[in-house]
Amino acid sequence: MSAENRKEARTPLTVGLELKSYPTHNKTFHVETSKRKMIDLSANPVKANSNWEKYYSTLRQMPKRLEKTAQFVVDVLPDMKSQKVRKVLDLGCGAGRHSVLLGNGGFEVLGIDISRDALKMARKWVRKEKLADVAFVRATMTSLPLTEGCLDAVISVSVIHHAFKKDIVATVNEIHRALRKNGLFLANLASVADPRFGTGKKIEDNTFWIMEAFEEKLFGELHHFLTRPEVLKLLHHFRKKKVTTMKDKPNYLKAVAFK
Repeated sequence: MSAENRKEARTPLTVGLELKSYPTHNKTFHVETSKRKMIDLSANPVKANSNWEKYYSTLRQMPKRLEKTAQFVVDVLPDMKSQKVRKVLDLGCGAGRHSVLLGNGGFEVLGIDISRDALKMARKWVRKEKLADVAFVRATMTSLPLTEGCLDAVISVSVIHHAFKKDIVATVNEIHRALRKNGLFLANLASVADPRFGTGKKIEDNTFWIMEAFEEKLFGELHHFLTRPEVLKLLHHFRKKKVTTMKDKPNYLKAVAFK
């Protein structure tokens, strides 16, 4: 990768995208040159984005919990390989645990997150692992800077439900747009069976602002808790979908869908 491309790949996306692609070794994720805007949730009363930034900025070292990968992602990797999946989006990648997992598994990975500090940690981890086919970009999940049909798969772990309902709908629509035909979408979503449902400050139906402790500090998070029929409705434009309660974490729903 040239010095110019390395600089390009690390430039945060802002209003009026100038970036055309994110090279990852000898292949490319195609990124739109468009007027798509970054939607700044910090303008909302709950200040969701600024709290994620605050959380990651306070970390002095990687917590062990941010290194542990989700079992439901590990379990699907053999099937992804057998289906010749190559280009994978890690949506809400955070510090990069699943991007690294996928990169080490031979996939070509693009990690997207809203937190600059999280992406710094993720890039450092990828450099340590010497993974040439993993790249990162700062963007929101409601406005993915990707061309239509460019992805083989999208995974998202404990991310999409941290939003208002309208933004969750927008996110799933964006995922569908960016996936190729028969592309895979895999995610877990907080369920109304979660003990946290109904706690904190109610923002809208089934949506609460909840204070939680991470690394002995309190941070506020927006949670939208979903029902199985609600998730199936979100996935209505996918050709095939399945929504189940997770066996190891029954407070979450697992969504598997194919475009």
